[in-house]
Amino acid sequence: MYIEKRHIRKISKVFDSLSIPLRLVDASGQCIVPEGGNDFAMPETVLSPSINHHVGRSLCRGLDMTPPVYLITEASGTSVEDLLTVADAMLMTMLKSSYSISSCSDVYRRVLRQELSSMELTSHINEHQIPVDAKRCVMLFRFENVEKSAYSLLGELMPLADTDVLVEMNHASAALVKDMQGVDGLEELSQFAQAVRETVMEEAALNVNVGIGEEKNTLTLLGQSYAEAKRALEVGYLFHPEDGVYMYSHMLLERFLMGIPQEDCQHFHSLLFNRKTAKLFNEEMLQTIDMFFRKDLNLSDTARQLFIHRNTLVYRLDKVLRLTGLDLRHFDDAVTFKILYELSKCGKDKPAAIE
Repeated sequence: MYIEKRHIRKISKVFDSLSIPLRLVDASGQCIVPEGGNDFAMPETVLSPSINHHVGRSLCRGLDMTPPVYLITEASGTSVEDLLTVADAMLMTMLKSSYSISSCSDVYRRVLRQELSSMELTSHINEHQIPVDAKRCVMLFRFENVEKSAYSLLGELMPLADTDVLVEMNHASAALVKDMQGVDGLEELSQFAQAVRETVMEEAALNVNVGIGEEKNTLTLLGQSYAEAKRALEVGYLFHPEDGVYMYSHMLLERFLMGIPQEDCQHFHSLLFNRKTAKLFNEEMLQTIDMFFRKDLNLSDTARQLFIHRNTLVYRLDKVLRLTGLDLRHFDDAVTFKILYELSKCGKDKPAAIE
């Protein structure tokens, strides 16, 4: 990024007054301030902006602008990280007022929230050289009981490609605008999300859930992918709280059921699950049926998974048939049972919308 000489002089004056040596370098590591200062060997990995990164014995913090510039100092002393944070804020204020720019992350944040007019979007695209036509997908990471911001945690723990953009949405959540070039479909994204989730649980001992929107071809449609990722989290919390990774495109049935009025959900659920069937559908029976469905109505696989004899499984399914008229070994009856059972979840109060 080109910085006017007058600003370089101001920055140099501030840096000279500090007791801790501080450098400003460009993306290649060439020193901008102080002029003639030592260059820095930038790492090959992508460094998320506005986060302090340890690079060897140094601390590195990228300013949130395009092209990026970085603050470098020695990683020693308790006040060093605070110094980088303050210096970041000072430089962003100075450069923003000079060039009338908003940060690149702020542009993406407003795109995801669909807050920009066509004229504003065009202006920001040109200013930040943001590609318009590219295959991208939004992944929304939401943390539970987090003290450090979600953006900072993910910036430190999650590997990013050069064309990926991590965006802070609020303290507990961050969105990843993922470039789909070289990604083999949404299934690979699901595996990536699961790997990040496991890393967060191991390294930070925190729980994070991930919603994945659908792939979009243009920048203007990323807001839809973000809305889909939010919806996937909302629906996933309700129907599959144990999963942790939720793909919008894989939740057709759940999204359909969520659209049914609450009164209708309660009514149709009670047609099968009521006082007369309460003893039949105890915890053991429901676990048996759930495993039977997970094994695609295969009797032998289900029995092996439950460590029961095949005849025991047949006896339980026959009991359901006698008391309800539904033979769960037949596809149509299995679908009927599955839908009526799931209605119990959306017959309750709907979960709060995710910001």
